[in-house]
Amino acid sequence: MNTQRILIADDEPLFRDTTAELLRDEGYECVCVEDASDAINVLNEQSFDLILSDLNMPGNLQLELLQEGRTKFAHVPMIVVTGVPSIPSAIQSVRLGIADYLSKPVKFEELLASVQKALLHRPAAVVRVDTGDEREAGFNSKYPEIIGKSPKMRELLEIVDRVSPSNTNVLITGESGTGKEVVAFAIHRNSPRRDHTLQVIDCTAIPESLFESVLFGHVKGSFTGAVKDQTGLLRACDGGTAFFDELGELPAASQAKLLRVVQEQTFTPVGDSQPIKVDTRFISATNRDLSAEVDAGLFRQDLFYRLAVIHIELPPLRQRGDDVVLLAEAFLKKLRPAGSTINAYSPETIDCFRRYRWPGNIRELRNVVERAIAMTHGDTITPSDLPDSIRNPADGSTSEMAEVSRDEALDRADRAYLHALMEKHDGVIASAARQAGLSRQGMNKLLKRHEISADNFRR
Repeated sequence: MNTQRILIADDEPLFRDTTAELLRDEGYECVCVEDASDAINVLNEQSFDLILSDLNMPGNLQLELLQEGRTKFAHVPMIVVTGVPSIPSAIQSVRLGIADYLSKPVKFEELLASVQKALLHRPAAVVRVDTGDEREAGFNSKYPEIIGKSPKMRELLEIVDRVSPSNTNVLITGESGTGKEVVAFAIHRNSPRRDHTLQVIDCTAIPESLFESVLFGHVKGSFTGAVKDQTGLLRACDGGTAFFDELGELPAASQAKLLRVVQEQTFTPVGDSQPIKVDTRFISATNRDLSAEVDAGLFRQDLFYRLAVIHIELPPLRQRGDDVVLLAEAFLKKLRPAGSTINAYSPETIDCFRRYRWPGNIRELRNVVERAIAMTHGDTITPSDLPDSIRNPADGSTSEMAEVSRDEALDRADRAYLHALMEKHDGVIASAARQAGLSRQGMNKLLKRHEISADNFRR
């Protein structure tokens, strides 16, 4: 079983031990340390999938673990849980790209939801197929992050190939789990800016009150707790690319502040009077229909036009034909434990993959493959290793689906996915939203649209 490993660094024995015990009950492997120095030593010796860290503990007076964790161990997501929250530490944490910033006391369901989101929010399609015929397997040597040979993916690669060498701003849209971040990284890596920073800015992780400080930086004394000058995220990616993930979640006030930067390539740090000039390309991503948001007055039209000079729409997995098989095979090679003899899917399993509509897209497929690897007892993954929802899709058989309109079929699939998600999380909207890669507000809208009440799933 490929158990995910979590490092817990906290000097409070009760919180540390209780959290570890609860996470172990959820199937995670936990290693506990009580100070930052031990945490760094353990990280140098062992591999982890997630770091769960306090801020105020021995050896972390200058946020050493946070600093080193985001540089030397940047591939491991980190969640900060602190009993002494402050604006400077929140700004520094968000600036360094942490997955979440939580304040004690924290409910375990909230912490668990944060852990699940951090572990799920890995680039879904960054895998390489190790075969003798990579082209036939859907592997493109120029864009190894992107797997697929369906007509829609060939068309997508052509667009990415044209867009990458330019400085034009790009908006990437598509359903949750379709690989928007993967495409953004591919564009940057093949651009003239490749040797400079690609700065990921998660719009859901930045509190509105900290937006200016995180993006533009601040000067010493500009607010309580600002004990030194702080460089903002935009200054850090000067010459590179700023990737605004979940752009549709940006509040109206923050949209106005971002517009000036995009238009003029200048900004002023909080508490300063001298504007700073930058040279930055903007790539943005959202699962929302921003055109509809503009029409509804929820998103600024001028900002939309500035950021969506080139609009790339990623196809959902259900429209990509046998790409689902290519991705499943790639995930099997990537996720199986070292020395494992698991090497294939049965023909019946492949049929299940082809029939299922994958409302969670590539991210859902990865989770299913990871679960199947843990469940199987032989060398071959069979339908019995798959969740019942994959073996027996709630949205009906192929012939039945052909009798309804496309919109109705998609509506059924979405509704079935929401039901399964809410049942899994006992009606906790925040937890379900994190797994789906949505904001709480976005999840509420979907539940309301499908007339699903969270109360029906609470135990």
